[in-house]
Amino acid sequence: MSDFETAWHVEPAGKTGADRVSVLTRGDATVLVVADGAGNSRRGAEATEAVLRGVQDAVEAGADVKRAETWREVLGRCDAERMASGQGGETTAVVACVTPRRVVGASVGDSELWLFQGGESTALTEHQHRKPLLGSGQARPVTFELAWRGGVLLGASDGLFKYADLRRIQAQVSLSDANAAVLALAALPRLASGALPDDVGLVLCRPSAPRP
Repeated sequence: MSDFETAWHVEPAGKTGADRVSVLTRGDATVLVVADGAGNSRRGAEATEAVLRGVQDAVEAGADVKRAETWREVLGRCDAERMASGQGGETTAVVACVTPRRVVGASVGDSELWLFQGGESTALTEHQHRKPLLGSGQARPVTFELAWRGGVLLGASDGLFKYADLRRIQAQVSLSDANAAVLALAALPRLASGALPDDVGLVLCRPSAPRP
C-alpha cells in the first residue's frame, strides 16, 4: 500500500487539449507531473507528452528521484531534445517527488504546485521562470524542496490557478473523497455558460489514511 493517496483529472476546454498529468511510484516515492502545452495545440500536446516520457524514463532508469537537481536535469534535457528535434511545441512542466518526509522537484512555466495545510497555503513553485517555456531551448527550470508531515499537495495548470480563487481551491482540496475533490476543483473555472476558459489539468496528493 502506498504512503499516499493520489487523484487526478484532465479536462480540455475545446477539441484539442494539451494539458497532461502523470503519477508514478518507485519504492516509498510518488512522482507527480503536470504539463501544459502552449496554445492548446497539437505541437503543444506533443511537447507535454515528451515531458511525461522523459520523467518516466528517468524513474525506470533508476535516477535519484529524491534529489531536486535530478528533476532540473531531466527538464533541461527535455528542453534541449525538444529543440533539437525541430518539431516545435513548447510546454510548462512541474515535476515533484513526494516522500513521507520531503517534497522535492523542479518546474518551468506557469503551472504550479501548492501545499494546503491547516488553513495555510504555500506555493512551492513561486520562484519558477514563467518564460522561456520548455521546448524553446532556453528554458530555465528552478528546483524546490520542502519538508512536510501532511496536508494536501495540489499541482495544476494555469487553467485552474488563473481562473479560480485560492480560497475556493482550498475549500475543495479538503474534501474527504480525493476523486470528488479533483472533479470539484476542475469545475471551479467554469463560466456561467458551462464552458471552460482554458484546459484544466490537476493532480492531488495527500498521506493515505491509516489502516484500521
